[in-house]
Amino acid sequence: VVNYEIIAEGVRAIVASGHIRLAETLAECIASLCLKDRRVRLARVRVEKLDVFADAASAGVEIERNNPQGPMPNVQTRL
Repeated sequence: VVNYEIIAEGVRAIVASGHIRLAETLAECIASLCLKDRRVRLARVRVEKLDVFADAASAGVEIERNNPQGPMPNVQTRL
């Protein structure tokens, strides 16, 4: 089982580390954090910037990354 509090703390640390110019970069950092746990087979991350454009509610990106190490044997976990 993935501990979501650890993921949330990691995301808070990424965001607190300083300004990240691109939503794509932030999404990649979050996905990498999630995939450090070999039990995580896939990470899908959506990042949105609110109130960027007057005629849109938000602008953002969604990425999906697979764990290059692969899952641990006999363990299936969803993030």
